[in-house]
Amino acid sequence: MKPVCLVLGAGAGIGGTVAKKFALEGYHSCLCRRSDQDGLDRLISNIEEKGGSASGYLINAIEENVLEDLILNIEKDLGPIEVLVYNLGAQTGMKLLNETTLKEFEWGWRMAQVHFWLLLQQQLCAETRINTLMPQQWVEGECYVKL
Repeated sequence: MKPVCLVLGAGAGIGGTVAKKFALEGYHSCLCRRSDQDGLDRLISNIEEKGGSASGYLINAIEENVLEDLILNIEKDLGPIEVLVYNLGAQTGMKLLNETTLKEFEWGWRMAQVHFWLLLQQQLCAETRINTLMPQQWVEGECYVKL
């Protein structure tokens, strides 16, 4: 059984690239994104064509219990998650402060910080499996956890 890398926010940029790198280094990468099934399928196909192992999931990570259920299913089907890449982003565009609504700000804040905290608290810390957390990544709303 291969070690598992879960990438939340596996788009065509950073998330997809990180998922591909882990898959080509011997992990099974679980790629998760909010939309674009065709893009997700292309990423998985590209990984598999190069000899890697991957699966994909369309999820809305800020909905209640979505991440908890996802992790339970992945660990039941594929084994324990050894690496979690939290790369979610609100993608509201480059706006000036006076152009950003409170709703947009709150959405990005919830996605980048609150839901990551909930994920750690409810799912990972309860199992006391966290070995390393690199908090310098919190600034950009990305965090990498070695489980």
